[in-house]
Amino acid sequence: MMTNNDLWKFGKGWLCGYTEDKELIRRVKRYKKDWVILADYFKNDRLIGVQFKIPIEQRHAAGGF
Repeated sequence: MMTNNDLWKFGKGWLCGYTEDKELIRRVKRYKKDWVILADYFKNDRLIGVQFKIPIEQRHAAGGF
């Protein structure tokens, strides 16, 4: 199964990350409480991806994207 992941700059001091990796989504929601969910993406009422807003100081932790 192939998953899409992407990471990009989002204004001063922020990154955005998008992932469709279910395990990565679970880990981020559990351990990264300061990462803000900007959007959940659904297809046929099933979660297919999540977009996160990430503090730039945590760019190394965001390398999983």
